[in-house]
Amino acid sequence: MDTRSRNSTVETASEGRGEGARAEQPRWVRWLRRALLCGIGLLYVASIPWYRGDAPPARLFGLPDWVAIAILCYAAAAILNSAAWLLTDIRDPVADDEARRP
Repeated sequence: MDTRSRNSTVETASEGRGEGARAEQPRWVRWLRRALLCGIGLLYVASIPWYRGDAPPARLFGLPDWVAIAILCYAAAAILNSAAWLLTDIRDPVADDEARRP
């Protein structure tokens, strides 16, 4: 299937829903957003110091290693979260209602 036939399919589908209807996000965007959200969950699990033993903690950046790792995981989770929000399509109900009016 070439790109022209895919574009016409999207255009006809959006025409049937009304003038203000938005096209659905591409599939890769949805998968990327899901992967980012799963990465956030994995980072939160990695931030828990379950791996600590009886040995004295090493020092990273002047902090015990488990504290430094937890802080780095939280910072990485914040970055992934902001990237996931950039990929999130938030619909404005007021704009959708105005677009439906004749």
